[in-house]
Amino acid sequence: MKNECDIVGDLLFSYHDGVLSNSSKELVEEHLAKCEKCKTILAELTQEDTKKSQTKEVDFLKRIQKSSNKKNILIAVVCILFFVLVLFHLLVYNNYYEIASTMEVYLDNDITEQQIEDIKNKIIENSYNLELEYVSKEAAQNRIKENLGEKGNLLIVYTNSNNPAPASIEIKTDTKIEDIVESIQSMPGIAFIATHQNTNPYELFFHQALKK
Repeated sequence: MKNECDIVGDLLFSYHDGVLSNSSKELVEEHLAKCEKCKTILAELTQEDTKKSQTKEVDFLKRIQKSSNKKNILIAVVCILFFVLVLFHLLVYNNYYEIASTMEVYLDNDITEQQIEDIKNKIIENSYNLELEYVSKEAAQNRIKENLGEKGNLLIVYTNSNNPAPASIEIKTDTKIEDIVESIQSMPGIAFIATHQNTNPYELFFHQALKK
């Protein structure tokens, strides 16, 4: 037959969990008041339960910390990507506005010196912060040779009379390019006018990058 310690020992887990009936609870508490052995067992149960609780709390905090670290890394990556995207966008549009402020006026082969001067004066009249350069047929041919490298030597057969490279007036200005085009497009001696106003900024950026 079980002695009182054995009986209380069987009830200690339930007592510790708080699920005993009132009568059983009173029995356990009366026994614990006079039995150091059972009281020690209960203390060990309580201590073990506290350790498990602390372990769970530590694990929970670790999971929170790990989750927080992942979120911080994700936020940092997103911020970096956003910064790179903004920087790339600024580079693209800075390049676009730089090139969009330029134009080339290509001239007829039989244009006269007076017509060239008239075109220049009209451009100057309708522009501010203007950079203007006249590029002769010979200078244009030399540029082509330089760009072609060794293949450019094939152009040596061309003379001024049969040089296919057109003369041009190159312009860079803070004035609206459209206004300059409108003011000169009907003037005699102009073959065609090249601008970059309707070019896709990103296509223009990659085109310039490939040229470099």
